[in-house]
Amino acid sequence: MKKLLLISPLVFCLMISCQDKQVMTALEELKALKEIEEQNKSLVIKWLNDVNKDNFEQLFSEIWAEDCKQYMNSDPEPIDYDHFKQMIISLYSEFPVIKHEIHDIIAKDNKVFVRFSAHVIHDVESFGVPATGKELEWKAIAIFQISNGKIQTRWEVADLLSMYEQLGMKLHMIKL
Repeated sequence: MKKLLLISPLVFCLMISCQDKQVMTALEELKALKEIEEQNKSLVIKWLNDVNKDNFEQLFSEIWAEDCKQYMNSDPEPIDYDHFKQMIISLYSEFPVIKHEIHDIIAKDNKVFVRFSAHVIHDVESFGVPATGKELEWKAIAIFQISNGKIQTRWEVADLLSMYEQLGMKLHMIKL
């Protein structure tokens, strides 16, 4: 009986020690995941805050995977790397200075969810509308999927109708 009483605390200590190792391993894994999520958020913030007409090509190749896919608004077909790059070139020709304001940003696993506004000064002809000098704004929500430190996929829904209305364009129904 004495031997059993002496062995019991030892077994109890070993059990606690094993549980502590499991807890420590789980904590280390969680810490590593949080670090990756923060790196992913930083990548998206860098794209939104640092991109401009003069550096977007360098940032584009640094941040976006070459086999990336862009899903814009309700279009079910993705835009590939080259077409997306051309779309950005066109956007900067219409609006040379675009500033993004991040309202919310959340990282979960390999995805970053962001709600933001884009602000531009309409100081060049855009979409056939002569420059007005007005500040335009549109809002968007985007989900970025990150892989190997680069943006692999982006799903974005942007309120472009609001921007067109700010330019003075009107939506008209037509009979088909």
